[in-house]
Amino acid sequence: MQDKQQMNFCLQRIANILLINGGFLDDPGLYTGEMGLVLFFFRYARYTGNELYKEYGFELIEKIQNKTYKEMPIDYKQGLSGIGFAIEYLVQQGFIEADTDEILEAFDNRIFSIDNMLDLSIEEIISIEYYAHWRMSGNSLKKNFIRQTIQPAIEREILKLDSATYLSVRTSQFPITIAVNFDLSLNNMDMGIQNGLAGLGMTLLTKLDGDDSWIALFTTCFNTIEQ
Repeated sequence: MQDKQQMNFCLQRIANILLINGGFLDDPGLYTGEMGLVLFFFRYARYTGNELYKEYGFELIEKIQNKTYKEMPIDYKQGLSGIGFAIEYLVQQGFIEADTDEILEAFDNRIFSIDNMLDLSIEEIISIEYYAHWRMSGNSLKKNFIRQTIQPAIEREILKLDSATYLSVRTSQFPITIAVNFDLSLNNMDMGIQNGLAGLGMTLLTKLDGDDSWIALFTTCFNTIEQ
């Protein structure tokens, strides 16, 4: 186990690199893009008490929201459902004070448009399932609508799959691994959550303060490896 001073030094380096380079990402997604950086900056702001990181997180959210929703996929890793759930998580955890029905209205309208669900891939349907679950776990006034309209539609599509196919796709949809290695060159790492600086930073923060609630964004498939 590395000592606290070394981990804090590594976190500061990660924050500096992401502050300088995060604005150049074209990928808004949760796994490899800007939304993963948002999670890190809000979490690091809480840990350090430095509002600068929180302000930068808000700037990234605004940048993400300004993208054209109709052109963004709905999948969890890089699309609307992952971004939307991450925002729901930030509100539920008290990082952001907001009405999720308002801030996620455009997400809900696109993700829960079930007219063309027959044309969606298995991965997209499972992404909608996961997003719906977390929208219902908060304070949304849309809970009954989701429960009565969206869930039955999702379940009808899932019932068409055999259980092995469903579990295989669901597991492969959300795997992510972070290697905790202090000998690596941070400048050569990707920036996102998946095998990148934001993920390494979140892992180190968990080691320091014990808060692993963010791992729920990646179901049961998140693994941390110490080296």
